[in-house]
Amino acid sequence: MKEHVIALVDCDSFFVSCERAVDRTLCGKAVCVVTGENGCVVSRSAEAKRAGVKMGMPMFMAKKEFPAVIYKNARHELYRSFSHKVMSCLRGLVPDVEVVSVDEAYADLTSLDKVYKTDYAELAARIRGKILKETSIPVSVGIAPSKLLAKLASDKAKTTGGVFLIEPSGVEKILRETDITDVSGIGRSHAKHMAYSGVFTAWDFVSRPDPVIRKQMGIIGLDLKYELLGFYMRRLETAPALPQSVQDTSVLPAFSNDRELLKAQLHYHLHRACRRMRKDGCFCTVAGIMLRTKDFMVFSEKTKLPAASDAELEIGRLVMPLLAKIYRPGVLYRSSGVILSGLVSQNSYQPELFDRLSFKSSPLSAAWDELEDKFGKNVIKSGWM
Repeated sequence: MKEHVIALVDCDSFFVSCERAVDRTLCGKAVCVVTGENGCVVSRSAEAKRAGVKMGMPMFMAKKEFPAVIYKNARHELYRSFSHKVMSCLRGLVPDVEVVSVDEAYADLTSLDKVYKTDYAELAARIRGKILKETSIPVSVGIAPSKLLAKLASDKAKTTGGVFLIEPSGVEKILRETDITDVSGIGRSHAKHMAYSGVFTAWDFVSRPDPVIRKQMGIIGLDLKYELLGFYMRRLETAPALPQSVQDTSVLPAFSNDRELLKAQLHYHLHRACRRMRKDGCFCTVAGIMLRTKDFMVFSEKTKLPAASDAELEIGRLVMPLLAKIYRPGVLYRSSGVILSGLVSQNSYQPELFDRLSFKSSPLSAAWDELEDKFGKNVIKSGWM
């Protein structure tokens, strides 16, 4: 069987790195990116981690406990822009790339050592250097025979100089050192159950007989086992895949129970989500809304659309009445959001015979996008009934 060499390229503290790329005065300082004054910490610099700031920490608690840390409100458009630059840079060196998130991508390096006339560790260092030079974003690169091992290697690379290579001959040593809870795909419930059977490390897991693993975890468990052993079970999916859903959420300027304010925010989120969906070339078939209370309780409702659509005006007429089902007048809310799911490709969508075809897409939405592309976000403010 041909031996593969897979790399996972993972941007370090990505949101913070993007902020530092546009403001060099933040370099070397404890910095956190937060979702807003009423939100929580979603990215931390190494300095902030050492100070003790925890991921997901509510903003008010972080500011009170760590007042010397610099807090920046999240700017997702900026982060998407940098993500595109990083992935384009990576594709300039490696032909086969699978983007798995805004800050992570797998790359197939198999035989590229011969193309670049260097070893794989040096090739990884070259990838890091090129991305840093062209985007100012630091990355860690883990290299291994499989995607799951490359994930483990990238985690280790963050504390070993930015590159970590797992050779086939070194797989057993790595698995013996890896806690089972650190393996991607092993949930807390599985890990807890395994502990009762004496499985505490990744090596303990792969040492179990196949029938036992299959009985407890099904075919997915066997896939995990052989990925950990270095078999190339999960192929790179280099063709762009449709996202499972498109979401747009944000915290409110202040805690509020103003229904009209919440409604306006939801319309704003719907437009942003539909705009993103149009850029991805897809329609949604299910639309939902969400409200998060001051006490972090979440209430949501969703509805199935009569036909797939990417038009916020049409979707809004169906989804906004759901607000009445989740809104409570005496409750203070901290954030709101829209979730569009059941996505289908615009190119492959086949409407049912009696679907209202005009419902799918709207020339008004396309014109709205063009104006925002030319003049900036929020150039048009709509009125809603």
